[in-house]
Amino acid sequence: GPFAYQADWELVTWLIDSSASQTEIDKFLKLNVTREQTHPSYAGKRDLLQKIDALPLGLGWTCHTFVIHGDQLDYNGEKCTKELDIWYRNPVACVSELLANPLFREHMQFSPEKLFTDDSKEEQIINEMWTAQWWWDLQA
Repeated sequence: GPFAYQADWELVTWLIDSSASQTEIDKFLKLNVTREQTHPSYAGKRDLLQKIDALPLGLGWTCHTFVIHGDQLDYNGEKCTKELDIWYRNPVACVSELLANPLFREHMQFSPEKLFTDDSKEEQIINEMWTAQWWWDLQA
């Protein structure tokens, strides 16, 4: 990514989440103590914002407006209406993006596995989807 190390990213997150103005952020980043102690990978506000803009955007949002008709009447004797915006993402695309993300590779398991409390294998542990019998049935 555009940020050099974890502490660099944590500083960016804190700066953006703080209520500091862009002028205050720029002043903070140009302080000698900031430059010498935290060694940020950006020189000032402009450089920081360019790095933020370079971050991957992920999936886009879709908005659908619904008109809801109520059961109460307005001053003209007509049913009250209200427009509601529903924002959503394509769930299949979300799952596809998660599965393709290499950051999650070590945390995913697709093959079924049987876990037991001890070597006698008398008591099975079912604590994840892939340890349940239906996972075996599904992939058999």
